[in-house]
Amino acid sequence: MVRRMVLCLLIAVIFIMPISAIKNDGVSIIEQEDINRNSSAIVPDLVYYPTSHDFGYVEEGKTYQTTFDIWNGGTGTLTWSLGIVHTWISPFPTSGSSTGEHDTVTVTIDTTGLSPGSYSGFVSISANDGGGLRYFNVYCVVNAEPNIPSTPSGPSSGETGIYYTYFTSTTDPEGDDIRYGWDLNQDSIVDYWSSSYYSSGTTYSLNIKFGSAGTHHLRVKAEDVHGAQSAFSSAKTVVISGANNAPNTPSMPSGPTSGSPDTSYTYLTNATDPDGDQVKYGWDWDGDGTVDEWSGLHTSGATCSVSHSWSSAGIYQVKVKAQDEYGAESGWSAALTVTISTNVAPDKPARPSGPTSGKAGTSYTYSSSATDPNGDKVYIMFDWDDGANSGWMGPFTSGDTVTASHVWSAQGTYSIKVKAKDVYGEESMWSEPLSISMPKTFGVWNILEKLNEWLIITLGKVVMSFFAV
Repeated sequence: MVRRMVLCLLIAVIFIMPISAIKNDGVSIIEQEDINRNSSAIVPDLVYYPTSHDFGYVEEGKTYQTTFDIWNGGTGTLTWSLGIVHTWISPFPTSGSSTGEHDTVTVTIDTTGLSPGSYSGFVSISANDGGGLRYFNVYCVVNAEPNIPSTPSGPSSGETGIYYTYFTSTTDPEGDDIRYGWDLNQDSIVDYWSSSYYSSGTTYSLNIKFGSAGTHHLRVKAEDVHGAQSAFSSAKTVVISGANNAPNTPSMPSGPTSGSPDTSYTYLTNATDPDGDQVKYGWDWDGDGTVDEWSGLHTSGATCSVSHSWSSAGIYQVKVKAQDEYGAESGWSAALTVTISTNVAPDKPARPSGPTSGKAGTSYTYSSSATDPNGDKVYIMFDWDDGANSGWMGPFTSGDTVTASHVWSAQGTYSIKVKAKDVYGEESMWSEPLSISMPKTFGVWNILEKLNEWLIITLGKVVMSFFAV
């Protein structure tokens, strides 16, 4: 009976405690069933993604954020917590648990007080999975913002509808290229960004046309290629009045209507401006409707004088338009027709006319004329055939009669002739000569003159004889 009880107790122990170790010669033996049961133990596993973030270029004094997820990739419940080493990095939340769902962590960086340069840091992650510390890495480059641009320079007043040019510039501490943003109504909003980036320190200009009258305040800020922006500059105040009126149409040019190639001629015009603005003149020298030459600015109504030469012969339609100092233009004036032709010498002058005989020592007057094929003015010279001439007289209008006087000091026969020269130096042939004579004559007056001379000589001799005695 006792044996049966011991045997039953032994069997009961074996079946009731299958995971017990049975000693056999000092060796512990674990049944296969126990091994299978232990392999299904509860094991959490920390998983997180992404494992890092690069904020790239950031500005000092600002905050930036990113996120990453933590979850349990194993079984059971994962508990996790975050460690902070860098004061400029702060995660939220800093702890949590997961049975498989994702926990999102927001990582904020605060660049206040950070000097320009590259930075790297991390958030440490610990969990109950036995994996030790892991890290979410953070990178950034603190980029210095450009310096505040100079106050825009340019006109302080103007009119609507006219473009005005304004200038500004600034530098970037790191030498980055810069673009400029303009606030045209002082609302602290950029109304226009420059279309390109410019080298640090380069002067930038913008043409602005104001659409309405009033007082406008222009400000500008700078942004480097990494997005760092300066504050706005001081404001440039611009007072804009009503619309600008174009000048009146200029008078038709006045000046020579004919001439020769490569010779400069002067032409005049004028125009008034309804607003009293200064005016400049655009000259069209060949009638093609295009301004060939702009004058400088003139007071409204003042005469503009411009010289021009043509290089080749032809017929030219000369006209002019006016533009005020703000760019408003008039229409074209009426055209002046100018004929430019190759210069030809004056025609052979007419043979001189005047007395054909006379007395030596007496002044006589002679006349002649010459015409010029180009209508140029001419100079006239008389050759008196006694070694003297009149010199070039004039200039005279082509075809005008010209007179000159001369005294011959000796008796004789002389051939008077005339030559013409135009204002460009081309000389004509000599005219046909006019023959004149200054003879020795014995008229009544000549006899009396000779008798008087004899009486004076004879009386002189008598007086000298008387005193000699």
